[in-house]
Amino acid sequence: MPKGSKPQRAQPRTAFQMLQQQLKWVDIVFEVLDARAPMSSRHPEHLQIFGNKPRLVFLTKDDLADGKVCREFVKRLTKSENERALLLSLKTRTRQPEVVAMALELSAEKIKQIEAKGLLPRPVRICVVGMPNTGKSSLINWLVGKKQVKVADRPGVTRGPQWIRVHPKLELLDTPGILPPNISNRNIGEKLGIFNLAPPGAYSPEELADRAILELETRYPGALRKYLPDAEEPKPVPVKVVDPEDEEADGGRHWLLERDLATVAGMEPSEINQKTGTLDDLDDGESDQVEADDADAPDENDADLELAAQKQILLPVKINLSLLAERKHFVTAKGRPDTARAAAILLADIRAGRLGRITFDSLDPK
Repeated sequence: MPKGSKPQRAQPRTAFQMLQQQLKWVDIVFEVLDARAPMSSRHPEHLQIFGNKPRLVFLTKDDLADGKVCREFVKRLTKSENERALLLSLKTRTRQPEVVAMALELSAEKIKQIEAKGLLPRPVRICVVGMPNTGKSSLINWLVGKKQVKVADRPGVTRGPQWIRVHPKLELLDTPGILPPNISNRNIGEKLGIFNLAPPGAYSPEELADRAILELETRYPGALRKYLPDAEEPKPVPVKVVDPEDEEADGGRHWLLERDLATVAGMEPSEINQKTGTLDDLDDGESDQVEADDADAPDENDADLELAAQKQILLPVKINLSLLAERKHFVTAKGRPDTARAAAILLADIRAGRLGRITFDSLDPK
């Protein structure tokens, strides 16, 4: 280094380092979360990253998320006058004045500090931050709109970033701050992957689709059944229920069709001997005979017909990728259900909102 020359400041190399540089020059932080997974899409170290800077937290993609759940998240995330939350759809700009007003309220203290120091008034500077694909760039475009905006260079930040005037008292840093996803566990990682927020290749589409099916069946049990082709209501399957006191009748057991027995027991049809109707590989090493005794079936004139009808039950249909592929007629070259294609289609439809408005995070996760 030549004598008397100043050491050059190390240039930020990563997105995280770039964000840390940006935060030094802003007054307010706009934090962007995906409303379909608000807590999973929030960096776990957000308190350390943003410090005490005033913050407006946006839950974007309101049109795709569960509004009732997200409104509760907004209440939870609005912790003080210095940190507020807002559920927002970026498909209409009707709430843009409201966002500007909230930003001005958050910046009131900063404006007072500038005036107290006798400095010339300047617009309050804002940085938009969040994980990839949460809607940061869309939020910037939403705030700016299609009108011609005043753009000016400001010194002090590496490579002189552009500041966009969105209001006479507000300027927005046009480069969104990128927070790399911190996948602390598989539970969070799979949720991020379902909504295309995790790094590509972190999980296979089939893994993500399996998790999505589990979440949907737990939180929105009717969504998948409406989504499945030919998803009519399942018809009652007649099941002969034996009187507990009659231990000798049918050996004290129920009888079911082979297909339905496999559904109830959680077994694959291959586990049932298709010729004899017996179950293979039972724990006790023996097979239970499963027979549909036509001789005992009630005739139309039989007095037991009404009783048998009353004892019919609805057997649940277990939805998985194989069933989804079969219903959508996705078949591999070998004639097997194409679960890979079914997974890709399901994930695309979830992300597009074709299964309804959903949120996979809970207010009180266990």
